[in-house]
Amino acid sequence: MSRNSDRPVPTGDYEGYDPVGGVGVGRKVAYALASLRLDVVQRSTIRSLLPVGTQQIGASRAQQAQRLKGKSGLVKKNRTSKLFQQKLNQFEDWGWISKGHVLIAVHDRGALLDHALQGQRDLPTRLLDLERAVAKIREDQAAAEPDDRLIEQRYKELRELMRLMRAPVTGVNRSGTRSVRFVNRSRVI
Repeated sequence: MSRNSDRPVPTGDYEGYDPVGGVGVGRKVAYALASLRLDVVQRSTIRSLLPVGTQQIGASRAQQAQRLKGKSGLVKKNRTSKLFQQKLNQFEDWGWISKGHVLIAVHDRGALLDHALQGQRDLPTRLLDLERAVAKIREDQAAAEPDDRLIEQRYKELRELMRLMRAPVTGVNRSGTRSVRFVNRSRVI
């Protein structure tokens, strides 16, 4: 499925590059969705491929004092999770994905990959944390009920993550087993 012509599409400039930290969350989300050759992916799998992020407590001093007294809870904010949600909303607005509460349907893998690689000359050696994603899926499998509907989905995602770990290096960046190896676009799509 291609882009919907009545929706806004990205401009030539991409705000997802952080000159200090390398590739931003938006590019990582787009690359993760494109590199896993699945039409449907769990949100938790894509989120586990991103950095953990830091928890910040978002509350006033009065609310913090009330929490210490046990009267109210504090809102915890994770910047990476917030950016992840914003990028999913943006990609859905552009017609590249459809997101649900648990699953994400990928409609335009080529556009996601183009968006992730747009204007990049050198990508960092460690783009996605594959080992963390594999550990998260295995943890979900261990906690799942025998009649869980997502059992087969988790197996598909594990197979794709293992494929990425074993993929031959064809790009300029060689990475270890903890990160994505950049494969030819023809192998991704």
